[in-house]
Amino acid sequence: MEPLSFEFVTVEEARKILDGTPPVQAAPDWSEQRRAPSPEDAALSDVAMRWLVSLPAQARPLVLCRRYPRIGNQLAALAANPAALHAFLVELLIDKRGGRQGFPEGIALELSRLHEHVVQQLPGASEAPGWPDLTD
Repeated sequence: MEPLSFEFVTVEEARKILDGTPPVQAAPDWSEQRRAPSPEDAALSDVAMRWLVSLPAQARPLVLCRRYPRIGNQLAALAANPAALHAFLVELLIDKRGGRQGFPEGIALELSRLHEHVVQQLPGASEAPGWPDLTD
């Protein structure tokens, strides 16, 4: 049997919901937690370009790097540490904050393919069960 999920609400909030006027929840403002963009964020770095070339063709996130060079630069900076790169890719692929728009479909697929490649590079990957093939 599945456990029931519930949300704590005040009596006033419950009354409004029962009366047909659900409370409006404001979307969280993440702008203060973001760092200000730097000039380096606008273009792909030399390090990122070398990293892209070092990847197998099917794992290269080319569209992502063209559209979001800041993210491409971050991925390249983490490439020396497969566990850190894996953690960052999981953050990009899975919305833990809720309500995020996400990446366009083609970029999401590129991230999934890169994630699959990175998982294969992790220690113990040969013993792990296979990941589903997302190319079909």
